[in-house]
Amino acid sequence: MLDWDYLQLGNVSTLQKGGVTWKVADPSDGLVSAYYAQAVSINAAHPAAARLWEEFLYSQTSDGGQNGWIRGFARPVELTAMQANGSADTTAMASMPTVTDANPFNPTQDQITAAKNTVTKNWAAAVA
Repeated sequence: MLDWDYLQLGNVSTLQKGGVTWKVADPSDGLVSAYYAQAVSINAAHPAAARLWEEFLYSQTSDGGQNGWIRGFARPVELTAMQANGSADTTAMASMPTVTDANPFNPTQDQITAAKNTVTKNWAAAVA
């Protein structure tokens, strides 16, 4: 199955409880990466609270948001810096597959749209 590793890692314990043997592995090359965009709306009801939330999300502390992403099996944007400064949750990191591709592909919006259109156009023929 091709899927984001963090989504599949989150399913492992549930699947294994159901008697399914499930292993998640990342290929050594050809990886695709993507980051979620975060912003504070100029019209936010409580912009100071929104900014505090952003500060939490990008905090590298042991109880900060970046380690929260790791505990949720996702690789946060600050991971390289956290590994260098020793703030990454190493116990949580141990449950994730090793990534050896130094240059994962990060598609542009145009590439994502083109791929979506190709799948949508050809889906019916592929499953028939």
